[in-house]
Amino acid sequence: MLRVALLSCLLATSALARPLVVCADADPDGFDPAQSANNTTLAASAYKIYNNLIEYEPGPFRFSPSLAESWTISPDSLVYTLKLRRGVKWQTTEWFKPTRDFNADDVLYTIERQIDAKHPGAKGAPGGFPYALSGEWRSLFKSVDKVDDYTVRLTLAKPYAPLMERLAHPAMSIVSAEYGAQLERAGTPTQIATKPVGTGPYILQRFDRGAQIRYDANPNYFRGRPAIDKLVISTVPDPAVRVQKLLAGECQLADNIKPQDLPRLAATPKLATTPLRVQSSSQLFFNVGKKPFDDKRVRQALAMAIDRATIVRSVFDGHAEAGSTPYSARSLWGTENVAAAPADPAHAKQLLAQAGYPNGFDAEMWVRPGGSGTNPNFAMTAQLIQADWAKIGVKLKLVNMEWVELVKKARAGEMPSMLSGWSGALDPDGFYSNLTSCDAAHNGYNFAQWCSPAVDKLLDKARATTAQDARSKLYIDVQHAIADEVPFTTLAYALPVVVYDRNLQGVEPTPNDSYKVEKLHWK
Repeated sequence: MLRVALLSCLLATSALARPLVVCADADPDGFDPAQSANNTTLAASAYKIYNNLIEYEPGPFRFSPSLAESWTISPDSLVYTLKLRRGVKWQTTEWFKPTRDFNADDVLYTIERQIDAKHPGAKGAPGGFPYALSGEWRSLFKSVDKVDDYTVRLTLAKPYAPLMERLAHPAMSIVSAEYGAQLERAGTPTQIATKPVGTGPYILQRFDRGAQIRYDANPNYFRGRPAIDKLVISTVPDPAVRVQKLLAGECQLADNIKPQDLPRLAATPKLATTPLRVQSSSQLFFNVGKKPFDDKRVRQALAMAIDRATIVRSVFDGHAEAGSTPYSARSLWGTENVAAAPADPAHAKQLLAQAGYPNGFDAEMWVRPGGSGTNPNFAMTAQLIQADWAKIGVKLKLVNMEWVELVKKARAGEMPSMLSGWSGALDPDGFYSNLTSCDAAHNGYNFAQWCSPAVDKLLDKARATTAQDARSKLYIDVQHAIADEVPFTTLAYALPVVVYDRNLQGVEPTPNDSYKVEKLHWK
């Protein structure tokens, strides 16, 4: 019996000691999720280091307790009262030694730094907080009050339908007020994005840009120490190399695989595949502040000239649906009236002639290397568009640029046109506020730099509308406006999967991620 018990103990220790290596397509741009809408950043920070008040569960619009154990909503939808979990420890790191547990002060600090530009915590985000700014949170919260150490009351100025989804979103990951005060005293507030401290399942140990991120399991995690002791995110921009690493066992999980490689991976006995639940779409953005993209007829013509069926077939290997606006017609938030249409080069030429470009023009598109969950091969997509535009006289120059730098320049309004994508936002406000609002044109991810007061009014009304059918109609109106103005055009709705080692248990995708890291364990 002693030998059996010893063997069981050794096997359990071996499983704990085996690290998990995840292959990612790019580096994060930091470790403060409130400062970014970059999925790579959120995956590297929010889902590993932090917790939210509530969190997503598998299934549509399902939320469960996290740092908040329970909550109540007033009948007029203006007051949210949250009861907080007791006994939650802040992470201890080389750069921070907490003196107290998580409490209401941390919730107030997390929210107030994003809605008050004069708050000390706002100094830690020189680029601002894109979700808070584009979602107009500054005018949303009438007050954020600490009732007692473990009760918080949020009073809104008006009903806000997406609030539950916002509380579960990475942008509302709870940060430490005590750590924020320490950084303020030291005059290093921006270190909140490079030396993070959370309550989450893993503690950041090291970040080697362009190579890897290393984490250790949090021994004081309130749900118990994670079963996998060491976690590594390996930066592998080349999708072919990611496949080779999966096959060789050098990484055990990846969710950014080219569809063309899926049959080979699915046929490998040691690997498993699971469809992701995220809303995922691939976009082409036009900078409306730069010629010739300042003329909507040009944008309409360029969008019209793209053969989306070929993109779906060649880039996605059929694992996608052709798109034109952000949400599929099959979605609650979509409409068949603006569904993707076949390429029409003849009509596109007519529009270019009307805009004063009968012989076409020279254009430039910025392209990131590799692929992502929204687009498995940006270079191939760009080359197909390049060929389509050549048919209407447009000579397109492709400029390769590393993703973090591309996003930085695009947010500053420097890019002419670019390929990007969006996934993870459960509520459509997360998409539209960040990619189409006037605030996002200056502070968010509205890469087109497009501002429409009429669309902003629709978004404001949709946020304040709690009836789902009425909200849906408002977002369909937004889609019609985008289809007419074309600040960007959606190319496809990806149908991504996560590929992982068959011995890795607990891979159950949620609406905003491919897995909950704390639930993973080795067989």
